[in-house]
Amino acid sequence: MRLPLELEMRRLRWILMSAIAVAAQGAMGRAADAVSSEGKTADAANHQTIDFDTQVVPVLTRFGCNAGACHGAAIGRGGFKLSLFGSRPADDHVAIVQELEGRRVNLYSPAQSVLLRKATESIEHGGGERFDDTSSAYAVLRTWIAQGGQRLQRRRLTALRVTPTNVLLQDVGDSVRVSVVASFDDGSQQDVTSVTSLSCDDSESVSIDRQANRLTVHRRGEHLVIARYLNRVHAIGLGVPLGTKELGSKKIETPSESADGNRGTLVDRFIDQKLRQLRLPASPRADDQEFARRVWLDITGRLPPVEQLDAFVSDRSIDKRSRLIDRLLETDQYAAYWALKWANLLGIDSKSLQAEGSKAYHEWLIEAFRQDRPWNESALAMLTANGDGYVDGSVNFLRSGNGPDALAELATRVMMGVRLRCANCHDHPLDRWTQDDYHGLAAIFAKLDRGRIVRTSQRGEVTHPLTGQPAVPRIPGTRDLDDGQDGRIEFARWVTDPSNDYFARAAVNRIWAQLMGRGLIDPVDDIRATNPASHSELLDALAHHFAEHQFRFRAVIRLICQSDAYGRTSRTLPENASDSVYYSHFITRGLEAEVVANQIADVTGVDLHHGTAGQFDAIGLTDNRIASETLDILGRCDREAACETAPLGSGSLAQVLHFLNGDLLNRRLDSDQGSLKKWLQRERDDFKLIETLYKHTLSRPPTESENAFWSNQVRSVTEADGRWRDAETRHAFFADLFWALLTSETFLTNH
Repeated sequence: MRLPLELEMRRLRWILMSAIAVAAQGAMGRAADAVSSEGKTADAANHQTIDFDTQVVPVLTRFGCNAGACHGAAIGRGGFKLSLFGSRPADDHVAIVQELEGRRVNLYSPAQSVLLRKATESIEHGGGERFDDTSSAYAVLRTWIAQGGQRLQRRRLTALRVTPTNVLLQDVGDSVRVSVVASFDDGSQQDVTSVTSLSCDDSESVSIDRQANRLTVHRRGEHLVIARYLNRVHAIGLGVPLGTKELGSKKIETPSESADGNRGTLVDRFIDQKLRQLRLPASPRADDQEFARRVWLDITGRLPPVEQLDAFVSDRSIDKRSRLIDRLLETDQYAAYWALKWANLLGIDSKSLQAEGSKAYHEWLIEAFRQDRPWNESALAMLTANGDGYVDGSVNFLRSGNGPDALAELATRVMMGVRLRCANCHDHPLDRWTQDDYHGLAAIFAKLDRGRIVRTSQRGEVTHPLTGQPAVPRIPGTRDLDDGQDGRIEFARWVTDPSNDYFARAAVNRIWAQLMGRGLIDPVDDIRATNPASHSELLDALAHHFAEHQFRFRAVIRLICQSDAYGRTSRTLPENASDSVYYSHFITRGLEAEVVANQIADVTGVDLHHGTAGQFDAIGLTDNRIASETLDILGRCDREAACETAPLGSGSLAQVLHFLNGDLLNRRLDSDQGSLKKWLQRERDDFKLIETLYKHTLSRPPTESENAFWSNQVRSVTEADGRWRDAETRHAFFADLFWALLTSETFLTNH
């Protein structure tokens, strides 16, 4: 019975200390009167009791005491642990007032409190001096201790107004003052700017003057400052035009018309507005070959067949780009390729689902894209399904993930675009999600049998790490569930409800990133107030468009592909070359390993075999773990790592050596059944053959400079009369040329 006795002794000690504090309050009145007028709260000035939750905790946050690098760390620092950023004030009050036998506060002599002496470094403190004894922070803490160090909970924060939210300054060196006003449930308002934490990841871009509460921008572009007061976190956007005033006086160059022949598309209104604000010129419209290659790859994962490419280029119809987009969206290749994209996102992995489950899941996904099934219907089916995962593909969503925690993370990442996993060990430091949200959602998925047959179980629980008790099933950020409620159905209805902004915004942001090379919110799985969109109004408009069209993907893909922003060339101008955010030019990006493998097979005319069964179409593979050295070297998505996509990047050493010396290309270039052999026999004109190679690989004829280069190369290896020494020499030359095109960045990227 030793532990209960210790607890009782600590309770009695606390009662005694509180009694001493009450008796001493008259003597301490003079200390409260001496509180500095600079920055002090209205309550302190009127000798009202300091409120621990809304006045003391913000001081600790403002000066970094409860940050992750200090006492807010998972195990605290120096034997003193606070909740991260004051997320659990009740625990913090116990830690400050009751732990260490109450020695952190001295109710009889507040100035001798360890809490104050450490913060002012009058005794050794690993965190150094946080404030001095003349500061308003010191005055608030000392007065609170003098008043008994109580936690009265006399008011609760209801709203926080931060100004400005977004401001575009005129030039580098300009500044703006921050103001933060809190509203409480007792009807009071208070200027809390001085105890609001302000931070910027890049101190060289924005400096923060805490004396004047002014933010000064030192670099062009857009920057972010995070303001934190209690559990509210706000992003302050600061911008300085990237272009000079001289450039701003010129008209921003934009294409003469949209791809569909109309001006002022939904997308371009917002993109062009931002370009004008930032004084960024737009690159010209992509020519037909560049556009055709881009849209074919983006929608179908295939290069345009040369005959169809030529027909498209020769078409003089003003709406030909729109018609091409519509035609490609109706193909089976579209359904297969976009199913691959989302199979990577969903982590369809035969290691956990088995080959049969992976196949059923992947084919269900292909059919969803083929039918243009509404995303909310698919999501609802995935979350509420029961049955055999080898038969019903949608069941396999619930079979994914290593346990209910991982399934909760997957569901919120895919369907809401949020990183709920950041609330596993503590409340999310930059968002609204709490540990209760994380473990409460995991508790919903714990009540599942997740073998081959998925069914609801009456057993299964998740232990909340803070309480050590079973977590209460909970809809994140919303409500706890009552006993008897089916948590999966409740969560599925909530997450897919049209009023849930996360659902539509997450989907359209991903579609935008898949087509434009970067999310409006980036990374795409990190939607939160402190990671704002580059074009917030555009994101809202796209989400509204998505909902208006019954959450169908084709409507959003069509809208984006028809825009001027999508239709711009990837070639930059001197003034926009550094832009990677605002879509002044098309962003070049890598291609999935499966797309590159298929391209090589298609262009060389020699199939690539994957697996022992000799499957040829890499995009259509339903087993992500099928043996394929080619896909491994090209960098296929490791779905255990929750990859969004697996673009071919700059390449590992193994990949580069494989391209240089391996059989992947060399055997296909030398094959008697390959395209090169046929083209050499059919085309005797060397320069027409060069054009053929370019059109099949890069979807365009060679430029004048490229023609001049190859003309010199041909002359250097042929006889004086222009003839080839023999057929082998000609073959070797064009094999080298073909190899150069196949290994070029232009071939391996979408641009």
